[in-house]
Amino acid sequence: MMSPKLMSVLGSMVAVERMFWKLRELIDGDSSIPPDVRETLHVMLDAKLLAGKDKILIDARAAIDATPDLPQAARDRAYRSLDSAMKMFMSSEPHRTQHLRSEVGISSAHPEPH
Repeated sequence: MMSPKLMSVLGSMVAVERMFWKLRELIDGDSSIPPDVRETLHVMLDAKLLAGKDKILIDARAAIDATPDLPQAARDRAYRSLDSAMKMFMSSEPHRTQHLRSEVGISSAHPEPH
C-alpha cells in the first residue's frame, strides 16, 4: 500500500501529464498551425513535461529531507518509493527526450539518491 504522501506526488504527476496532453490536443486540433511549428511545440512540451516531473520529485525529496524526526528506515522507504515512481513516469516519456532538454535549454534536475 502506498503512503498518502506518495499518492499525492503521483497524483501531481498525473495532473501535470493530463494538462500537457490537453495542450497537445489543442495544438493538433488547430489547422492554422503549420506542421513544422506543431512539431516544435510538441518537442517543447515534451521537455517541459519532463522538467515538471523532475520538479515534483525534487520537491518530494526536499520534503523527506525536511522531516527531521523521520526514522532512517522510513526515509529509505520513501526514497525507494520516489525512485520507483520516477522510473514508472519517466519510462512513459517519448524516446526523444534525451536531446529535448538541450534543444529548449533545460538542464537535468535529477538529484542524486540518498
